Amino acid sequence: MLKLPNIICHKSVSGLLWLEPLTWNGRFFEKSDLLTNRLTLDLQHYPDDCPSIPLNDETQMMFDLDISDEGDDFTDANQPLGASTSTSTSGSRSTLVIVASTGIFRRSVQWCHCTKSPAQYTQLLLRAKLFPASFKNPKTAFTFEVLDHFRVDALECKTAAMNFMSKIWRITDEAFPSHVPDRYRELLRVSRQWRDLHNRMRAGVVHDRPDTSIDGGLALFCPACPQMDINIPPEAEWKPEDKLLYRPQLVVDGNMKLVHLIMKRPSDDVSLSDGELFMVRRPPYADHLAHVPERQPKSRCNNHRAQNNGNLHRKHLDSTGKGACACARHGAFVPHCVVDFQKGERQINIDYSICQALKCFSGHDQALIIYDICCQWSIHFRERVAQSEFLELWDSLKITGAVGKWHLAAHIPECFPKFTLNFIEGAGQVEGEILETLWSGMDEVAGLAQAMSTAHHQEVLDEYMNDSNWRKVIRMGRNLLCIYYYIALTLLPADSLCKKWSRAKQGLSETMPAFEQLTECLEPSLVQEWTAQERVAMENRGDHLKIYEATLDKCRIAFHPLLGTDGSCALVPTLADIRLRLSEAEVRYGNLSGSVSALMEGLTIERSQ
Repeated sequence: MLKLPNIICHKSVSGLLWLEPLTWNGRFFEKSDLLTNRLTLDLQHYPDDCPSIPLNDETQMMFDLDISDEGDDFTDANQPLGASTSTSTSGSRSTLVIVASTGIFRRSVQWCHCTKSPAQYTQLLLRAKLFPASFKNPKTAFTFEVLDHFRVDALECKTAAMNFMSKIWRITDEAFPSHVPDRYRELLRVSRQWRDLHNRMRAGVVHDRPDTSIDGGLALFCPACPQMDINIPPEAEWKPEDKLLYRPQLVVDGNMKLVHLIMKRPSDDVSLSDGELFMVRRPPYADHLAHVPERQPKSRCNNHRAQNNGNLHRKHLDSTGKGACACARHGAFVPHCVVDFQKGERQINIDYSICQALKCFSGHDQALIIYDICCQWSIHFRERVAQSEFLELWDSLKITGAVGKWHLAAHIPECFPKFTLNFIEGAGQVEGEILETLWSGMDEVAGLAQAMSTAHHQEVLDEYMNDSNWRKVIRMGRNLLCIYYYIALTLLPADSLCKKWSRAKQGLSETMPAFEQLTECLEPSLVQEWTAQERVAMENRGDHLKIYEATLDKCRIAFHPLLGTDGSCALVPTLADIRLRLSEAEVRYGNLSGSVSALMEGLTIERSQ
């Protein structure tokens, strides 16, 4: 029941519920405890649900109030009600601590007289948009609004639960925040439940939840990546040129900042969504690590730390990093493929991640895998899959390996023709480094998630990855709408994809004239020979790609079409020739600063790395 004092400063009745009103004491307004002014939240059933409760204006007004969030135990010295009370005409009465966006308050609650079980108390609180902190004798509730605020604050501002609760304390009483009830632990528990409910509602499995959870079933994925029976037709309906168009392109990488500390009491850990978003399911992954032999060969390329430091172990961590896959074109995390590292970035971890990621593209017979050390990982990948009962790949799948354009500079020259994206047909203009940009956002979460429980740690990372994919989806197209009007289908184009398409067309129009000019200056027989070699290299790859290797003999004598069309040749200068010319020019013009020597020394250091 709601009875207002004679003079109360408020904007609305619903706003009054989560504010400390001011009452007139004869000289000025002062804070007033609503309990002393007989404000009671009447949490009774609707008349249709509980016929014994007559409908009147007072109860109807309470039903129409827009209230939210939940509470828990209230144990400070000002506890007004030690036990629940009841009357013969109404249900029991108790006191709730309610955490709202405007502060933490005590409110007297009158339950429906028919409420007898804890589940019925919970239902009444949820009807009032209050989420109970416990489902047995709830004494604290959070409003739906404050839980939504915390979820968005955590995603956008990387706000920790303690910082958010400290803000609520100061909003409640900035002068004496220590006098405000502490509901930090309750917020940690309830926010996990709220996050899980939000993911299940968005995935559409709240009311028709399957008996067994699906790996990655709650995760959002890229709507533009080719997925059979979702956005592309079955393979039987493909055209010959569609195989490269529909080929999945994945980028793989590890993040050594997303560490996790060893739990003191792992037996107390409870997971709400193990394996249902991006982190792989823990029991099968643990079996894979226990039964697969540890083989981490040294790099035969340059000194790649990801390969040579694979056995690096830190005793205080149970996870030394994370490995993941994302679509190379649009930068969306692939569901159910994020794995923990127990030591360094070992092949047994990356193998499991890639095999799980490829399950999202079942039915495809080709896949492009872009990995920083693909030259080492791809050597015995098929053998490792065949020898493990926990790794699965279909025999018809042809995997093409590549290295991102930025990391390729750290490889030996022999790796360039075999693993550059420039010589992979159908790869398009991708740099293969988009996962680095995704990790930069995840690094901001590393500090606040490393000391959580294992389940909570994984759920937080899943939430941030899911939010990253969500932002990719909404920014990929401003309006991707189907408007049906008089049997006409109108597709409003996606902004991001259209901009990329426009840039690609502009780049093609700028480079095509120069390419045609070069072709006209060459002998037709030479062009035909090179075209045939290119076709063989694209189809067979391997050693056939050596035609792109830049050897000393090939580089010393080269054709310069800009010197004329008479077939004249010019001597291409070596690095030593360029250094000599620059040094002579430096002396000739009196510039003795040594800038050329510094530049060449920097190039030498770069090549040595």
